[in-house]
Amino acid sequence: MIMNSQPFEAPLTPPAESPSRSLPNTTTTGRKLSVTFDLPETPGGTKHSPLNEDDLLSPSISRSNSIDINAQAVPDTILVALLDRDEEMRQLVQHNTAFFSSLRSHLYHNWARFENTLYCPRSKMSDQDWMGRISKALNAVPPLLQQFKDLVGYMGDDDTTTSMLQQEEPSFIHVDLARIRDYPHRVARLRQAYPQFIINCQKGLTDPDAFFDTLFAPRSSTLPDDIWEMRIYDQLDHSGHDLLAQLKEIVEYEIECGMEDDH
Repeated sequence: MIMNSQPFEAPLTPPAESPSRSLPNTTTTGRKLSVTFDLPETPGGTKHSPLNEDDLLSPSISRSNSIDINAQAVPDTILVALLDRDEEMRQLVQHNTAFFSSLRSHLYHNWARFENTLYCPRSKMSDQDWMGRISKALNAVPPLLQQFKDLVGYMGDDDTTTSMLQQEEPSFIHVDLARIRDYPHRVARLRQAYPQFIINCQKGLTDPDAFFDTLFAPRSSTLPDDIWEMRIYDQLDHSGHDLLAQLKEIVEYEIECGMEDDH
């Protein structure tokens, strides 16, 4: 069955707007709408006050807490910034190869003894004596000496070191070579402790084996100290390579170390 329907007629005019849904008339206010993020007021109508410094500090570092730092007084005898001097000195040598290669080139024959001083523990040699020996060895090259002082953090008085050097007698003039025989264990280690001196003897002596036989011969009735020392002088005095001065330097150092060990 077909039903008759009439066409739907849309109203010609829009319905009147409800007063409750009317938008504000921007033309009457004279400004555009804006989005604001106003903080709500605290109860009582007061506004938030700016945060002070204490509010910004975390609880772990608030002003009421304190941090204790334990410090130890440094004795007057400590003159370099090396706590474990001999061990830290080895580390400095490893990390400053170019500088210490320059020292080795300058010292040459005396490098072996310089190394012994370099790694001597503080318990056996004070910082003042230690720095005095090093200053003496590098006195002819002030730039290298100053660089060394900077490297180890030297805090001593340079005038005191200079005075000590000026008061010392010329090196190794009055060394009693035979006294090294009082410390046979030190004589036995000369070959290992001073390899450069051994090499110099092998290159500079016509009969190095004969010299080594004399040097390492034990004290006995057949070879007393006076005969032993005379042979040493005869074998080294005319070598032309300053080997006698090198041996005097070694003997002086070994005797001093031996005396310290006795104490």
